[in-house]
Amino acid sequence: MAERGCDLRAWIVWAGAASVLAMLTRNPLYALLLILVARLVDAACGRPERGIALPWARLALVVLLLSAIFNGLFVHTGETVLGRLPESWPLVGGIITLEALVYGLTTGLVLLALLAIFVAFNHIVPVSDLVRLAPRAFHDLGVVVLVAVTYVPETVRHLSQVREAQAIRGHQIRGLRDWQPLLVPLLVGGMERAMGLAEAMVARGYGAAASRAQQPGMLLGLAVGLSLTLAGWLLALWRGAAGWLLFAAGALLLVGLLWRQGRAVAHTQYRPHPWQPADTAIALASLLALALALWQGVSLMGYTPYPLVQLPPLSPIVGGALLLLALPAFLCPQHQGRHV
Repeated sequence: MAERGCDLRAWIVWAGAASVLAMLTRNPLYALLLILVARLVDAACGRPERGIALPWARLALVVLLLSAIFNGLFVHTGETVLGRLPESWPLVGGIITLEALVYGLTTGLVLLALLAIFVAFNHIVPVSDLVRLAPRAFHDLGVVVLVAVTYVPETVRHLSQVREAQAIRGHQIRGLRDWQPLLVPLLVGGMERAMGLAEAMVARGYGAAASRAQQPGMLLGLAVGLSLTLAGWLLALWRGAAGWLLFAAGALLLVGLLWRQGRAVAHTQYRPHPWQPADTAIALASLLALALALWQGVSLMGYTPYPLVQLPPLSPIVGGALLLLALPAFLCPQHQGRHV
């Protein structure tokens, strides 16, 4: 068993703060800095075998090119004219400007930053830990979600093993006809591995719960809560405040019933996960980075190349705040083991 890494809750705070910062910024320098930080944390704390390995160079090239071309064809604003399409062409007809292409590249960088953050989170955090945070009332649903989430990466790993075995035998997959005898075993193998992971989690106590029959009062309360929530949402379209009050009452009733249902479930844990000082440091650094960026103002996070393209500004405070998100790379173990 490899050394345990930081707590899942600290990683959720890190990913949440980094994602909010990525969605707030339109500055290509900040987006590029977030990508580098996420890749650094992924390389230091994650394990590539937990997820699908992405060809980052080709992926970045495709995303940036498509984003720039799409924005350049459909947005005809800016002073630096690079070309002109016939006005008779619907939607795309008009001038093509450097400013539109630059704004498209900026949008592509933001998308890549969000992707890098969530890929790092996926490589670092085991799926079993995500299921462990599910409310006790949703234990059965958590196991189903576990099987669904792990099916794709397990199938990819099985595909890699099949291709290695075929290469050892001297067989190369060249076309669709070569895939036909491998497709069904590949899909079945991925499902078997995902089911095995779910069974291992339940057998080792991840969210283990004794089955209990649903009480009629609980089912009636859930039906009433759902009805109040739906009626309040519909009423809010015409009555405003009265509808929102009814919506809030139904939502509170549902939350209370689910909390009570969860309290009635006997819950065990195979391995406890205590909160450690490194988790506190990661959570505080992430929240501090978000607070500093918001304190400087959303306007400093933004950038627009219109009407004339220019170099994006760089605030030392905002840049330093984004660098705080790289702290997990120095606090967490180099390789974190699975908890299954």
